[in-house]
Amino acid sequence: MKIGIDASRANEKQKTGTEWYSYHLIQEMKKIAPENVEFVLYSKESLRDGLENLPKNFKSKILKWPPKFLWTQLRLSWEMLWHKPNILFVPAHTIPIIHPKNTFTILHDIGFEKFPELYSERLIGYQNKIIKKIIWLIVKILTLGRYGNTELDYHRFSARFALIHAKKIITVSQFSKDEMINTFKVSPKQVVVIAPGYDSQYKPPLNEDKKAEEVLNKYKINKPYFLFIGRLEEKKNTAGIVESFGLFKTKVNNDYQLVLVGKQGYNFSRVEEGIKEYHLEKDVLMTGFAPDGDLPHLMQQAYLFLMPSFYEGFGLPIIQAMACGIPVITSNFASMKEIAGDGALLVDPKNHLEIAEAMKNLSEDKVLRHKLIKRGFERIKKFSWQNCAKQTLQLLIS
Repeated sequence: MKIGIDASRANEKQKTGTEWYSYHLIQEMKKIAPENVEFVLYSKESLRDGLENLPKNFKSKILKWPPKFLWTQLRLSWEMLWHKPNILFVPAHTIPIIHPKNTFTILHDIGFEKFPELYSERLIGYQNKIIKKIIWLIVKILTLGRYGNTELDYHRFSARFALIHAKKIITVSQFSKDEMINTFKVSPKQVVVIAPGYDSQYKPPLNEDKKAEEVLNKYKINKPYFLFIGRLEEKKNTAGIVESFGLFKTKVNNDYQLVLVGKQGYNFSRVEEGIKEYHLEKDVLMTGFAPDGDLPHLMQQAYLFLMPSFYEGFGLPIIQAMACGIPVITSNFASMKEIAGDGALLVDPKNHLEIAEAMKNLSEDKVLRHKLIKRGFERIKKFSWQNCAKQTLQLLIS
């Protein structure tokens, strides 16, 4: 038996949620994969960051012929046409148009369907603007006017295509499964919930950690600070975090900083507007993208972690923060309530006063803080990459 795995996202240099999910899942599957099964990792470039360390029954296959854009639909489809494995596993919701009958994929959430206004409609594909417009026209013609090559349309098309053609869809929470069933009317048997895990680097800080000091100095961060990690965009409610922090600062005279870690995303200008409105230029620090080796140290040294998103399929940083012994403020909405349980303060993501009050409570109430930390350590026992890989592999070969 041969199982092909799309490792293109796991192999990205700058990884965020989906990329890290793919990376850790592949790394754990290497440890437990049956020796009598052959695995092929497909990628755009040579494997790196440990992915290149392959067991005997794993091999790498680089699909590097042109064109560079639409890698999944053009290059991976071509590979499937001529060298089709018995099973194809794509740890993201975009499967190639040409694919084996036994194709499995992961759809983390359908936020693009429920809240399209939170997603960018910028054209994607080749960098040249003229070619982008040509691609847009071609896509419009091929889909009879239903889709273009915008980021939003690509999400919508690829999700629908996967739900029709994949043998099974893996998702990361019961919330996401229910959303798919209710929105697309798919059979409950087609969607399987397998929760992700968290990297073992996320753990309570050491008493004396020189590496942590180096990381904080690198970004010129002063303790104490509140932390957000993720794309600075509308869906993540980053502007709401800034406004809530501004309200918090008007109530409490202290030296807390707000540290935003991540690349700029859709509607980032609202973040900048909030900083100016509340005169937070000296209090809000934006690091930009941070290497994965820095993230656990940034998390460990934070006073609290903020994730009051409007929509998440899972919200991996929630359990990462809990693993570090850091209190969490997150939304009482979507999957976040399911994942956090009683281990976090749950707030209305649209109510900035409520978020600010949660910040104030955690900055003043040490009993509440320690209670949440204790509950968080209990909560994370439910999640591990080992279990995620084991359940996924069982699904593929069953």
